[in-house]
Order: sequence, then C-alpha cells, then structure tokens
Amino acid sequence: MTMISKIPFSALVASLCTFATHRGRSIARGALVVVIAPLMLVSCYLPEAFTIDLNVEQNGDFRFSYRGLLVQPTITEALLNKEIDADEEEERVAKVLADLKRDSGVKQLTYQGNGIFNIVYERRSNIMRDKSFVFVRRNSRILEMFFRADSNTVEIRGGFVPDQYEERLTALGYQMTGKIELRTTAGIRSHNAAEFIETGGQNRLRWEIRSITDPVPNVIIG
Repeated sequence: MTMISKIPFSALVASLCTFATHRGRSIARGALVVVIAPLMLVSCYLPEAFTIDLNVEQNGDFRFSYRGLLVQPTITEALLNKEIDADEEEERVAKVLADLKRDSGVKQLTYQGNGIFNIVYERRSNIMRDKSFVFVRRNSRILEMFFRADSNTVEIRGGFVPDQYEERLTALGYQMTGKIELRTTAGIRSHNAAEFIETGGQNRLRWEIRSITDPVPNVIIG
C-alpha cells in the first residue's frame, strides 16, 4: 500500500471513527438471522489485502478469522508529513502492538513499516452466550456481531465507507482489497455474493473486494 504524501487526513480519520461508533443499529427479524452488511470499515485501523473467513451455525457457534494487513493511519500520516523521527515511530508502533495484543484472538502480529501491520486473528465462541463480538475495536469496527435475545436474532455488520470519503481515500493511495467467505448450515434469505454454492447441506458465499467502491457484502441467513 502506498499513500500519497503531503495530504493530511487526521480529520478524515476522526470523522470516520465517530461515524462508525454512532451508527444506528437495525435488527433483522427471524428465528436465527445473521445480517452481514458492509464489512469494510475506514476508521482508526484500515483493512487491506485481507482474507475474512466466517462460519456461523444456527445454534450461535461461530468461527472468525482475519488474515492480512491493518493500516494505522495516524502513523502513516505522521511519517508522510515527516512529523516524527524513527524513535517516535518506534514508540507509536509499540503502543499499537500493545493495544492489539490485548485481544487473545491475535495469533500473529508484526510491523511492516509505514504504519502497516500484518496480523493473523482467530476467534471461536458462541454469539448467543457472548451477546456481542467486535473486530478490531469498538471505535474501529471492521466487523461486529450482536445477539438480540428479544427477537432471537444475530446481526453481523461492518462500518460503512460514506460516498463522500471514497474519492479522498483513493487520492491518498488507500486500496481496499480482500476476500470474504461465509459458510453456514442455515438457510439463505437474501445475499449479494458474487459466488453462491450449496453443497453437502452447507451454504457457501464468497466476495472479492478489488477497490473501496466495490459493493459491500450483505446477506441474511436463518
């Protein structure tokens, strides 16, 4: 990933963090309904060159993994604008590493330079028991999942990238690329996946994200 220099975007990052944190939460109705709607979030951590794999069972058991890059834009900005030296970069990187490693789901984590981190993240649990799951942070939501006991529903979604920010992020050199796969034994109510396969009693949906403007995944199962 290459960022174009001399274009500050602190305000952009702050706005998008706020946007993601305060979004309204619509709830789908049904026996066990999982809604995956925009998985791509531009916030305090930006996903890049990633693979997301998600398996959700009707009883609430789920397996989630993220393999790829996370961009920490404030470090990238400071380096591009030559606002920090190597020592200050090292200090900021150490804080990011400590922040991410607080989550036991982080299995591997390395710094690649220019504010870019390579991460392997895995989580197995039951959303009905846990009630909620967020990756990466509540102010930096690439994916979040909630169980609604009143309607016996589970909603999975990510943060939106508002249209007004897409051109700015593209100009900065940010490339949203990734592959997403959902597997479930529950029925599919609706989806926008590029590929849908039903095999061996399991539904498999796949998306390939090639740019920040690509349609975001949206599927209801249950």
